[in-house]
Amino acid sequence: MIKKQNKVKVLEGITPDCIPFDELFAQEQPVILKGLVKDWPLVKAGQQSPDKVMEQLEQHDSQRPMLVYKGPPEIKARFGYDKSCTGFNYSSERTTIVEVFNAIRSQLTQQQHDYFYINSLKLNEGFPALSESHNLTFEHPEFTQNQPVAKIWLGTESVAAAHFDQPKNIACCVVGRRRFTLFAPEQVHNLYPGPLTPTPGGQVVTLTDLSKPDFTRFPRLKQALENAYVVDLEPGDSLYYPSMWWHEVEAFDRFNAMINFWWMTVPPYLGNPMDALMHAMLSVRDRPSSETAAWKALFDYYIFADPDQVRDHLPPQSHGALATMDHNLSRRLRAMLRNNLNR
Repeated sequence: MIKKQNKVKVLEGITPDCIPFDELFAQEQPVILKGLVKDWPLVKAGQQSPDKVMEQLEQHDSQRPMLVYKGPPEIKARFGYDKSCTGFNYSSERTTIVEVFNAIRSQLTQQQHDYFYINSLKLNEGFPALSESHNLTFEHPEFTQNQPVAKIWLGTESVAAAHFDQPKNIACCVVGRRRFTLFAPEQVHNLYPGPLTPTPGGQVVTLTDLSKPDFTRFPRLKQALENAYVVDLEPGDSLYYPSMWWHEVEAFDRFNAMINFWWMTVPPYLGNPMDALMHAMLSVRDRPSSETAAWKALFDYYIFADPDQVRDHLPPQSHGALATMDHNLSRRLRAMLRNNLNR
């Protein structure tokens, strides 16, 4: 099903303090950093046993309550929607690391067991003492305005359905084996996204099950799978992938840990493009087809064309919203939008 030519570049011998970011960014696709974090303390502890990792995490726990997802045995590790797509097949609550780990330990010998998933917990908030020893060196102009944020993911076996994230990402496999199945952004049409709200983790996810594809219900999924990139990670391995790439993440072992480093590539004042998407749904999508075609042409011209070409025939003092975006211009545009939306 997966095309053999969709191979992922592998870089070996890379260390956490000397990552070749120019080479990574030039690929414009996923890149494996083999053994990048093999010397991290938690990775070393995992070579002894998963329980050693849980013990270290408990010792360095900040004691803050954290959000955990809990699924019954019948979800078979796949956290997602219920049949109506208006709710989820799991429950969520705020609890402590000790309580979660004790629940995992109590069921280690059971073939049928509950599934636990702590996701997107900031490392320096959950385990501040570990954030310094489990870090990467980010030296590149891209990080001048946007320092990466480290987050940790913990739990039993799990499947996070294919979704996209706006930040770029380096995912570090700490404990347990993981598989990423990735798709370029243009595959969105073939991935059958679920509702925009609610979402399992804050991002829209596919309704498809990649392990058991239903081509009768989702025929275009076959094309997505033919263009997928599949990456298997062992503890100590890392994976870089660009912004907006769809990815399903499977954790295979009874206890798993991953640390991700996320960063945006643009100044924060540019805001969230999803706001623009929602606004376009409000004001553009449901117009007559002749009008939406005209608006598509305007979006192609003003948004997706070369901005210098759009404004080069105008005197500089008249550029207004066409000028290069900066903090002051972004504030003026937001004020104008607020006034327009509140009419």
